[in-house]
Amino acid sequence: MFYKERIEEDKLKQIMEQNISYLDHISEQIKLGYISVFAGAGLSVASGYVDWKRLLEPLCKQMRLDINKDLTEIAQYYKNQYGRQGLNDIVFNEFAKIPKNNENVAWLAKLPIKEYWTTNYDHIIEQEIQKRGKVVETIISQESFKYHDPRREVVIYKMHGDKDYPDDVVLTKEDYQKYDDNRKLFTRLLSVELVRRTFVFIGFSFNDPNLERILSIAKNTLNSKSLPKHYCFMRKVQIIDYLDNNNLITNEALERYIQDKNYQELRIDDMRKYGIYTILVDDFKQITIMLQYIYNKYITNNVFVSGGINPDNLSDYGEFNQVEYDENDRLSRAERFLTLLGKALVDNDFQIYTGFGAGVGNYILSGVLESKKKNPLNIDIISNEIHINSLIGVEDDLKDKIRRRMLGQCSSTIILFGESEEKKNSGITREYKIASENENYIIPVRSTGFAARKIYDDLKKRKQLPDDMEFLETEENIKNLVDAIVEKLSVHRREKEINLKEQLFSSIAMYGIGVFISYHYDSDNKIAKEITDIINTDKINIFTVVKENQKEKDAEIIKSWVDEEIKKTRITILLISAKTLDREYVTYELSKSLSNGNTIIPILIDSKENAFGENDIDTIEKKLNKELPDRNLRIRKWFQDNGKENILRWLNESLDY
Repeated sequence: MFYKERIEEDKLKQIMEQNISYLDHISEQIKLGYISVFAGAGLSVASGYVDWKRLLEPLCKQMRLDINKDLTEIAQYYKNQYGRQGLNDIVFNEFAKIPKNNENVAWLAKLPIKEYWTTNYDHIIEQEIQKRGKVVETIISQESFKYHDPRREVVIYKMHGDKDYPDDVVLTKEDYQKYDDNRKLFTRLLSVELVRRTFVFIGFSFNDPNLERILSIAKNTLNSKSLPKHYCFMRKVQIIDYLDNNNLITNEALERYIQDKNYQELRIDDMRKYGIYTILVDDFKQITIMLQYIYNKYITNNVFVSGGINPDNLSDYGEFNQVEYDENDRLSRAERFLTLLGKALVDNDFQIYTGFGAGVGNYILSGVLESKKKNPLNIDIISNEIHINSLIGVEDDLKDKIRRRMLGQCSSTIILFGESEEKKNSGITREYKIASENENYIIPVRSTGFAARKIYDDLKKRKQLPDDMEFLETEENIKNLVDAIVEKLSVHRREKEINLKEQLFSSIAMYGIGVFISYHYDSDNKIAKEITDIINTDKINIFTVVKENQKEKDAEIIKSWVDEEIKKTRITILLISAKTLDREYVTYELSKSLSNGNTIIPILIDSKENAFGENDIDTIEKKLNKELPDRNLRIRKWFQDNGKENILRWLNESLDY
């Protein structure tokens, strides 16, 4: 590896490690309830809405203006020329479309975030949160601040208005200039929130004028003294954005790329001065992986305690209390076990979620109150350690919604006792089913009997219970039992965190200029895999190979897969062996590559098995030129031209004029 490549590899590793530390801090702030999200136009693009630039593109064409100029000025010029109604119609018509599924918004909605800010006009955030059964209040004007829904769980501040009221949205230069006259409460509250909360900015480009305004507010807050850390997801300036329709890059485009890259780096440095740290991503889809990381990191510490006994007999803990126990203890064996468990979970930095089942929840809470985690005034802190949502007196349909919401915040579930082994649709049985659907780490304490025993036996019968869980049925000492449960949860937490980081690091190889490899699987799979590994493990990460799934045999499904995957690419590598050009799928893949505008790089597999003669190569060239007219293709030889060493250079050369 050349020294420049080593320097670049080390730099990328530093960026990923830095990003992980930022994501870990966000997760910690979520646990404390200090996170606010600020959404820009980019967040809504996946829902099928246009960004601000594309929203105003028709106006630019109409007025013959450059779309790359100040967009607020373009909107202002249109209003001056044609009046406000045309702008209102554009906003109303664009956001009248039914939104598509948006993964990033869905992951945000899963998190316990209580405050959102946005410059967007659409409803995608509130709709996704409402789908999860939460009460949302939107503040769209200064007048909205006067009224508060006492049931609200989430509030959304729409700084630039709402699509349902297009006359009042902030869009023109004049709207921005008069902002502090018409909407000053938003600015004042945002100034306060920037001091007391941690913001995550998502959906902003490095040259977004709305981000510039937020930066201005941050600069003026606390007279530019140090602010809390805030974070901004931002897509890197990448070479792929500067390729022309022929997948080539001109000297002028290359110069523009260098300038924009330098400008982005300066912007990132400037933002850091005002407490906003940038999380660089290769692609907006990578944000999805990072939000998944934050969500999983958050829930890894959270344990759902599912348990209860017959509410009509609050002393019936079955066989668990029949084991010999200290008769001088004011609590029964079961009551002491539950108290010790609640205390140990909190002492080991786990947060407890529970439906407060009869005869279980109250003793778990007692254990939390006995925990050493107290504030300096010796007052117990409960809200951040245990999350109780009592299901007593709640209708069955609502009970399951509450259960799903609580279990959705947890990575692990402990199952204790139960009313009866025979009761098929008990609350504990339903909680077990939801935990299984969520792929929770489940610990059914068999020795507590009832439903817990039935669930343990069921998992063991289906060989879904680890061998090291036998202590759940044999351990009689309640302190040892508690210690073993907490140790299993701690090991699960550590393993989960390691896996999350590995997944995040591997995601760096998923993005770049897309490359599709077309080849005959039976004869060329080894070379195709070698090329894939070389390209996808290159730390400079300019190119990424789309991996083919060879398990599927159905022709129509394969063609549908080819259609979708080639859309993600700009280059097609054609591996040619003796049978390649007679293969049905190669012809189809080349046809789709051409219609997608891909650059074609033909590589001859000149192995002993293929034994190509000069006449054979001439025939292949003629066939290729017939299939790919006007391409002036240069056929390279994998072995003779040392493809293993040169494949990355060949890809780079394909971009040059």
